[in-house]
Amino acid sequence: MGLFVSQFSAQISLCVLAYAGWLACQEKTVPPSSPPPKATEPVGPVTVPALPTAPVPAPSVPVAPPSVVPAHIVLVSFDGTRPDIAQAARMPTLHAMARDGATTWTARSIVPPLTLPAHTSMLTGLAPEEHGVYWNQWIPAFGPFRHPTLFMLAKTAGLSTAAFSGKDKLAYLFPTGSVDHISFPAPDPADWMGTNVFNARRVAAQATNYFAVHQPRLMFVHFPDADMAGHYYGWPSEEQFAALAECDAALAVLRAGVERAKATNVLFLLTADHGGAGLSHGVDRPQDMTIMWIAWGAGVRGAHSLTNPVTLPDTAATIAWLLGLKLPANCTGQPVREAFQ
Repeated sequence: MGLFVSQFSAQISLCVLAYAGWLACQEKTVPPSSPPPKATEPVGPVTVPALPTAPVPAPSVPVAPPSVVPAHIVLVSFDGTRPDIAQAARMPTLHAMARDGATTWTARSIVPPLTLPAHTSMLTGLAPEEHGVYWNQWIPAFGPFRHPTLFMLAKTAGLSTAAFSGKDKLAYLFPTGSVDHISFPAPDPADWMGTNVFNARRVAAQATNYFAVHQPRLMFVHFPDADMAGHYYGWPSEEQFAALAECDAALAVLRAGVERAKATNVLFLLTADHGGAGLSHGVDRPQDMTIMWIAWGAGVRGAHSLTNPVTLPDTAATIAWLLGLKLPANCTGQPVREAFQ
């Protein structure tokens, strides 16, 4: 009898693990009542530049602290935005900031290039092997996030913080008490375009309103639109180009709002968690792994194309370096010092 119970328990455990693994590959982007996805081929004529293969980075050698310390840092994540598609899209605000700032279109994400693991690396500086987040949904049974994020470290240091996300799964990275303010703006039904919801402008509006009053030292803003369009219409597609135009309009709202608040020495960091191809992402291929990384504003080297390799964990390391925060010793990210004067 004891042997039977033991074998039965083992089978149950294997089923649970298999289910958790299946969840890790899913991308929760639209309501289950949405119609089935369209073909992966773009609608109408779509031309994008050839996608480069991102180089594998080598660790950089620590040097002096920054010569200019930003008073405010705004980190903007363009979920699912492939750099070659972003370059071909109607995104005048993003393109101008990339042209005037320090930019690379060949930065590298992490494996697996999925929203939750990638944002975990973006906000901790840790590789997945260190932070352990390989799943792509917030699974309460896995418990709270146990590694220090930029926002936890900033709050401990007495810095004001805020976060605005278009996907509620990212709440996993902001445990209670780790950030001064967090919001997950729900999309307005009027913003729906078929099965793709435009939510970036709503996220930007809430972030702008909060910044006008509180002017946090560190603010995270997440635009989900391009990823949602990609899963239902494809990387690239006309619908995804429309979603990216919405994201750019949201970026313009955010930047104008920050300027209207008369905040000085503001740094914007613009990046993505992953790219995609067809209707999906999540594997180690250039279309999924290659991302943009743009620094614009306080202390940035103007009109500079970054020559050293940049990876997603470098985002956290760069912000920590600029704010004087100390990341854990197992942090794989390195500050992108080349981007700054």
